[in-house]
Amino acid sequence: MGKWSELPSEIIHSISLRIDNLFDLIHFRSVCSFWRSSSLLKVRRMPSLRCPLPLDSGGYGDDCHILRSRVYRVNFSNRDNSPRYWLFKLREKENGDIILHGLFRREHPSVYGWLSPNFTLDLINCQVLELAQDHVACYTSWFEPFESVGKQEGFIGFMSLDAENNEFMILGKLSFNRPAAYRSINGRWTELEITPNGHLEAILSYKNKFYAIDRTGITIVVEPTLEVSTWSRPCDKTRLRWLVKSGDKVLLVEMCTESWSDFRIPNIREKKIWFEISELDEENNNWIQVEDIDGRVLFLEQFCSISCLVTEIQGFRANSIIFMDLWGVNNTSKHEGILVYEFNEQGVRSLADIPEYVELFPSPPGWIVSNG
Repeated sequence: MGKWSELPSEIIHSISLRIDNLFDLIHFRSVCSFWRSSSLLKVRRMPSLRCPLPLDSGGYGDDCHILRSRVYRVNFSNRDNSPRYWLFKLREKENGDIILHGLFRREHPSVYGWLSPNFTLDLINCQVLELAQDHVACYTSWFEPFESVGKQEGFIGFMSLDAENNEFMILGKLSFNRPAAYRSINGRWTELEITPNGHLEAILSYKNKFYAIDRTGITIVVEPTLEVSTWSRPCDKTRLRWLVKSGDKVLLVEMCTESWSDFRIPNIREKKIWFEISELDEENNNWIQVEDIDGRVLFLEQFCSISCLVTEIQGFRANSIIFMDLWGVNNTSKHEGILVYEFNEQGVRSLADIPEYVELFPSPPGWIVSNG
């Protein structure tokens, strides 16, 4: 067959069934009227994946399920050709509904209505690109000391094991005493023999493996077969760690202070914080320290970290790190809770101090037309 426009309608429809990104489906349906009439009208609502935990002492945990979020960048060009950008996150609920979830927000989107407003995007003048995905495990647990039931949201790594996304694997600690892996192919969790069994600060999947790092600086590599290898890179000045995919590399990002007392200072402008960056050396199981982030911008969130070229979001300065205020003290506006570190500057600033950054976070800017 020589022309894509002559594909049979049943093939067009079959392809549309496999599209799970609502913006990709809109673009797919926009190719021509024949494709539009032959494809799904909207993305199918898919219930969340299940990964039941062993029952706790109160008989809870078997409702554990995975919620996925996608981070997008909207590029918009107006009549004077000045580019505008907006970063936002869409989260899939347990029933398959999709809601707007603000970046760099601690609150669950259902708590405050303004976190999920109605809005429209002019897709003729806007380009919407997916930057990253993150996954969390949600489950009910029994709190023994208070004899009460509560909802938990746990940080996990997620990896698809086949092209159709029918089989998957999860890595996390959740209610276990040590890191554990769940494989859908056999439907059970396996606690991993890792010593020490510390708290996992960061997890990501890369080249069909999980890479994780704990609070002591131990890097953990988990294969789909559950084979585990570790290596240590302790640093007495590291306070927090993130793992970030950056182009074809994996970066270890470490927030450092000279002492714990410096880290605990309430006022962010008085904290003596700096960041150190290392690249993954797969062959030698090591981290190689580098001077900066190669002209990129990093966005470090609680469950998701993103790397962008500075040319992709004009206005951001190269070699900058945007991260959430971990202390939350004296934030008089929503933008004061987002912080900026630049490798060629001293100290940390609030996003509110940089006017050109403000429109990017965290709710729809003025040029997004509201339906409300």
